[in-house]
Amino acid sequence: MEKKATYYFRNLLNTFFILIALMFVSSSINAQISCANENVFWLENFGAGTTASSDSDVLTSGLTYQALGPLANEGVYRTINNTQQKPEWHVSADHTGNGADGKMLVVNGQAETFFQHQIVAQGFAEGSYTASLYLMNVDTMGICGPNALLPAITFNVEYLSQAGTWMPLNGSPFTAAPVAQSQAATWVNLGSTFTLPPTGNFVVTKIRVTLSDGTTGGCGNDFAMDDVKFAFCPEGGPTPVTFLGITANQKGSGVSVDWSTSQEINSGYFEVQKSADGNSNWGVVSTVNAAGNSQVVKKYNAYDANPLSGINYYRIKEVDKDGNFNYSKTVNVKLDIAKTGISVLANPFHSSLTVDFQSSTNQIVSARLIDITGKQIAIEKWSITAGNTRKDFSNVGGLQSGIYILSVSNNMGEILFNSKVIKQ
Repeated sequence: MEKKATYYFRNLLNTFFILIALMFVSSSINAQISCANENVFWLENFGAGTTASSDSDVLTSGLTYQALGPLANEGVYRTINNTQQKPEWHVSADHTGNGADGKMLVVNGQAETFFQHQIVAQGFAEGSYTASLYLMNVDTMGICGPNALLPAITFNVEYLSQAGTWMPLNGSPFTAAPVAQSQAATWVNLGSTFTLPPTGNFVVTKIRVTLSDGTTGGCGNDFAMDDVKFAFCPEGGPTPVTFLGITANQKGSGVSVDWSTSQEINSGYFEVQKSADGNSNWGVVSTVNAAGNSQVVKKYNAYDANPLSGINYYRIKEVDKDGNFNYSKTVNVKLDIAKTGISVLANPFHSSLTVDFQSSTNQIVSARLIDITGKQIAIEKWSITAGNTRKDFSNVGGLQSGIYILSVSNNMGEILFNSKVIKQ
């Protein structure tokens, strides 16, 4: 009798800890894809319960409902309250957070169009909308090795036109970045902004959201999906880019500008802009291509080879593919030119060797190119003016490939610069 009581107590304790794990083990990453004062037309959280069920929005041409047993075959699904529908998958509750009984769609994926929902309203206004969902790669870290297949979800958002045909909203289709495996069960927010164009006197009353998985079946491509949402953005769509930070630091005679993003939606390119006062006369230093769509941290860099004397102000202008734009915060750096700053524009170099100077005075310098044996290959004298000067070494295109020393000295013989350069 005592053994039975102990057994019962252990089972009860195990059940308790499993429920706690289901409620708290998962986490969410990435900025939420939503907009200010959004008007939610549709939100699917798949309800609650402990019994597996099918879902009317799942397309039978893409997935097959399986009520019992592990989801071992490709292209099968169920809605259920636990992600662990195969032994090697993560143990987690749903994303909605409505207790241990909250359900979600769990899929052993293959390349398929698997989900479609039609939203009916009295009228959809032209403007910005968001379509989004939360997705978990349910494979535990290391399953299927380094070539594990990853789910990659595409959103198709369409409206029914006056002619009775389905037409894409601007920005559709949108394919999110593949969702990687994670050490802990992690929900990732996927989605984008879509624009309903003007339709004249015709009132749009039907919009449909279709989801596809672009990854073939095989080892991996297993996921859970929850909280699928479609919403109107009365104040415009969410900021296409979430900036994490921007820095500007002197590097040689120039300035290195570094910035990063945590999320990009429909981003086109970045302009690195510079100003002498931080308020006006912004000029473009360089243009850098953006990621387009990203749910992970992206790092960028640009180099200003010709900064202004004194304080330089920098900001990043992000321009999305629709022409909309926004700015990062403004940062500044004060150039220290008490001594002559010298940097090589491109190293390794090919047909020309370009050297940038930043000097507080006018001066004459000697530039020597020396091979690894110590033999002087070339020497030139350059006149450097106060501020920024750029000079090119002549007749270096015919040099043999290899490592050389570039040494620059002033008219007093003081070495101002001594560094390796590589001829390719």
